Amino acid sequence: MSFGASEVGNAVSTSVGRFPDGADTDSNCNDFLIQAAATLSVGAVVGTNNIKVSSVAGFEPGEAVMIGSGADQEKATIATVGTAGAARVITATAAGANVVPASNANGFREGQTITIDSGADSETAEVLSIRRFGATSITVSTPLTHPHAVDAQVSGSGITLSGPLTRAHAEGAQVNGDVPTPGTPNQYHRAKAGSGR
Repeated sequence: MSFGASEVGNAVSTSVGRFPDGADTDSNCNDFLIQAAATLSVGAVVGTNNIKVSSVAGFEPGEAVMIGSGADQEKATIATVGTAGAARVITATAAGANVVPASNANGFREGQTITIDSGADSETAEVLSIRRFGATSITVSTPLTHPHAVDAQVSGSGITLSGPLTRAHAEGAQVNGDVPTPGTPNQYHRAKAGSGR
């Protein structure tokens, strides 16, 4: 059973379905759950087993997720759920700086540990504050130990999958929790079905 986005608050590309146990208390508040949904904060390449997402809310280890859409969609299983957010450095930063100019601040939060850059220049830092409007930036609690070039990735730990991706997925691609297994129709389902909708 699924409803359009307008019938599930302001959610986008989500579904509502019965809890897998099929319990029926005749209450939409108790019998149904909303499918977890997010988007990729940065693109994901073939072979990676970690995706950076705009939100980790509602995702659980062991859950199946659908990544992408259409011919590029693939199903994967979550191994671990970390923290949200991913962006790119938009102005080169020097060692000793504590402000990272970022392409966006979506998904990041104060107190979160982030990774900046990769390889020999990779380092972790704790987010002290975030400037979300105007020139977006992330202030970290201690000075950076390495310089970071334009386009270096800044990210939370993301969602780790149990296996590698078989397709590439662009930034903004949908990541949805598996649709809940429908149980026996309850009074709300029967009413909707009988209304011809």
